[in-house]
Amino acid sequence: MPFAQIGLHDLTHSLISRIQARTHGQVRELSVELADQQVVIRGRARTYYAKQLAQHGVMDLIDGQTIVNRIEVG
Repeated sequence: MPFAQIGLHDLTHSLISRIQARTHGQVRELSVELADQQVVIRGRARTYYAKQLAQHGVMDLIDGQTIVNRIEVG
């Protein structure tokens, strides 16, 4: 669904909530940016597994948009 058809604030909040639930809070400094049919997730995680869980959390809610995972591991 194109971002213009839904509230960006609501979608951003839903994505952050989904990521936090999926990762059990393992991603710190989490942010989500939406623009041009692209979702960019940023933050810091201790493991690549938490980074992957975050991406799958976004994939649960987003269909057809590019997901850019900029979560740093370390």
